[in-house]
Parts: sequence; C-alpha cells; structure tokens
Amino acid sequence: MRLFASLSNKLANFSVQRKLILLTLISAIGVIAIAVTAARFQYLDVNNTRKIALDIRVQLANSVLDHYQKLAEDGRLPLKDAQQQALSALSTMHTDDNDNYFYVLDTGNRMLMHPLRQDLVGQDLKDYRTEHGDRLFHDQLESVRKGDGFTTYHWAKPGHGDEPVLRMAYAKLYKPWNWVVATGVYMDDVQAQAWRFTGMMTLTGGILVLLVFGLGWLIGDRIVGPLRKATAVADAIAHGKLDNVVVQASRDECGQLLGSMRGMQERIQAVLAAQREMARQHESGAISYRMDESAFPGEYGAMVAGTNQLVANHIGVKMQVVALAQRYAIGDFSQDMPALPGEKAEITETMATIKRNLGAISQSIRQLGDAAAQGDFSLRGDAGAYQYEFRDILLSLNRLMQTTDDNLGQISGLLQAMARGDLTARMDGDFQGVFARMRDDANATMTQLTGIVSGIQQAAGNINAAASEIAAGNDNLSRRTEQQAASLEETAASMEELTSTVKQNADNARQANQLA
Repeated sequence: MRLFASLSNKLANFSVQRKLILLTLISAIGVIAIAVTAARFQYLDVNNTRKIALDIRVQLANSVLDHYQKLAEDGRLPLKDAQQQALSALSTMHTDDNDNYFYVLDTGNRMLMHPLRQDLVGQDLKDYRTEHGDRLFHDQLESVRKGDGFTTYHWAKPGHGDEPVLRMAYAKLYKPWNWVVATGVYMDDVQAQAWRFTGMMTLTGGILVLLVFGLGWLIGDRIVGPLRKATAVADAIAHGKLDNVVVQASRDECGQLLGSMRGMQERIQAVLAAQREMARQHESGAISYRMDESAFPGEYGAMVAGTNQLVANHIGVKMQVVALAQRYAIGDFSQDMPALPGEKAEITETMATIKRNLGAISQSIRQLGDAAAQGDFSLRGDAGAYQYEFRDILLSLNRLMQTTDDNLGQISGLLQAMARGDLTARMDGDFQGVFARMRDDANATMTQLTGIVSGIQQAAGNINAAASEIAAGNDNLSRRTEQQAASLEETAASMEELTSTVKQNADNARQANQLA
C-alpha cells in the first residue's frame, strides 16, 4: 500500500506528456509480453498436440499387437510367429517420407525392430549414444519405467541430410510381451512454426506498438497542447493579464477547458469593468453608484455584492465623518464619532483628537479674548501644546497680545510723562496699522500741547511784566495821588480788563491740563 502511495505521488509530479509516454511504454511492453507469451503458449500447445498424437499412434500400435497376441492366445498362430508378424506389420506402418514410424525394444534395451536402421536390430543399445550425445534408448526405457514415456533427442531426418534435428519420442510398455513400442516426431517443424508464429506476433506487436506510439503521440499532442495553452492562460490570469487570446479549437475536454478559461477571463474582465465604472462614477461624485450584482452568476455575484457592501460601509463611515466634521466646523462639539472596530478605530480616535484639539484651541482663544476684553494683555496661550496651524494660531494671538500690551504700555508711559509735566516724551518704535496712527496722534498731541503750554508761559511772563509795571505805577500814583486822581479811574478800568485777561488765561491753562 505504501509502495502504491509512493508511486502515485511520484506519478502525480509527472507532466501529462510524460505520463502518456510512460503509458505508451507500458502498453508496448505489454504488447511484446503478450506476443512472447502467445508464441510460447502456441509452442506448448503444438507440443502438447504432438504428444497427444504420439500417444494415439502408440495406442494404435498396441492395438495391432493386441490383434496378434489374440491370435496367439487363440492358438491360431504360434507366439513367435504372431510376434514376428506383429513386428512386420509395425515396420510397414510409416509415412511415405519416413518421418513417422515405429520401432520396438525389449526391456533389456535390445532392438527388436527398426524400419530405417536395420543395423540396430538385435543389438544391446543400453549404452548407445547418438552423434549428438543423447542416450536415446536408455532414456526411453527410464521414461517408461517412470510412467511418462516422453523423451527428446537429436536424430537425422530422412531427406534432409545428415544434420541431426530435434525429435520427440514416446514409448509405452506392452505388458503381455514386455515390449517397448516407441514412435517419434521431428520437432523442427514445430520450432519453425513457433518461430514463424513468434515472428508474426512480433511483427504484429511491433506494428501495434508503433500504432500505440503514434496514437499516444497524437493523443498526447491533442491533450498536452490545449493543456499547455490552458495552463498559460491560467498563469497569465493569475498574474493579472486578462487580454489573452483564447481559441477553442475542439469540442473535447481540453477544448472545453479552454472555453471555460475564456469564459472565466471574460467574466473577470466584466467584473473589473464594473469596478472601473463604479470607480469612475465615484470619482465624478456619484458615490451612491453600485455595481449590478444580478448581472454576475454564482460567486462572481457574491464577490460583486461583497464589493458593493464594502464600498457602502466605507462611504457610510465617510459620511459619518463628514457629518461630524460639519458640526465641528460650525463649533458644535456636542457629538462624538461612534466607536468603530479593528483598524477603523483609528478614525474614531482621529475624530476624537480633532474634537479635543478644536475644543482646546477654542478654549485658549476664548481665554485670550476674555482677558483682552478685561484689559489684561499679559495672558499668553500655550503654543507648545499644539502643532502646525493650531500652533501658528496661538503664536499669532500671543504676538497680538504682546504687541497690544507693548503699544498700550508706551501710550500709558506717554500719558504718565504728560501727567508729570514732561512734554518732551515721545512714542518711538516700529508700529503698524492702528497702533502707528495712535503713535502719530499721541506724538502730535504732545507737540500741540507743548505749543499751548509755551503760549501760556509767554502770556504769564507778559502778565508778570504788566504787574510789575502796575506796581511801579501804584508807587508813582501814591506819590502823585492828587495828580493822577483823574487817571485812577482809567487805571482801575485797565485793571479790571487785565483781571479778566488773567482769568481767561487761567481757564485756558486748566483746559490745556485737562486736554493733556
């Protein structure tokens, strides 16, 4: 069983052509074996037929001896005369070509009668040997004693020269007289017939072998050729090449295989065409497009249905992401991405990260805005906690808070200097936009205020000079009271006018101070 399994495994690795060659060789060996066996059986059959014929002939001779033995028993002939007549009768019983004849021995190996070799009659042949070395008569008596009676030897064939040929003899004991009656037949014709039969069988077997080889080659070519084509097509399909030219040249199983391979290729091409059409539709925006699974039989339909389901599942997840992104885009962070299984869990984690980062950046912006609304520009966002655009947003807000804080600080310093009466202070630096305008307006205000204060100081100097002059005039008036009494009223009027002027200047100085 193991040997059969091992042989089966080895044969399984042979190519079809090798299997056919092996089958043809086995068939050829079988035909040769059958031819040889048939020739052998034919030879044995002819040989057996000759043995039967020899036995019949010896029985015929014994019937002749029975006839003469009966005459002796009845007293019609003396025993010796009956025996002599019996021997004479047997000597005449031969074919015209002397191929078939009888000879008689006694049990002591003495020749009693031989129609062709009179020189042997009456001799003791126990040690007689033929030219070929056969102990013919000794072996015959031995075979008779054993009960077989058949022997083979070589003997010259009459009319065929002196060359000995194979001859088969059959001897049988005639018990009433203790005679051994023998006859034989030449076997060269049997051998010739066997060789002719063997040659005919060999020729027939050779022709049959050639026919088997030719038919095996033809059948092998008709099988292996399409199989190789089918194998090449299958290998090409396995490697993704689907433009193979498949021609079904026959209707046998190999042709049907090629037809099936062509149908399989066309079916796969149809599935791929449907997938490409779905990809094109989805690329153009028609994401609801699906392949028609009813157009494909069996597992192809199941494969198309599975592809449709796969696409539907992915689009469903995508639409969930889009819907959630739309909510996040308008600032609604109340919804979460549903938990997805397996590798799709990364989508859930990504959307959760987006929500977490958007919420955090929104909180940071809100904190910075609230602080700015309350006049606190010292607060800063943690830009290191973010990356890319979120980090840039917080860095920009931090720069805004820093710039605003610096510019307002300079404006505050300028106002403080103004409050201290230091009108030489100015805002310096690279300011942009509204801050540049505030810088220019503040500096212009300081310049204008400096001019106003200078005017006030000049007016105050003038007032001081006028007061000095009035004091001198008063001294002069005291000495000239009487002289200038007339002009006193005029001076008083002038004083009232001066007082009004001083009061107006004081009001102007107060307004300038408020402006500052």
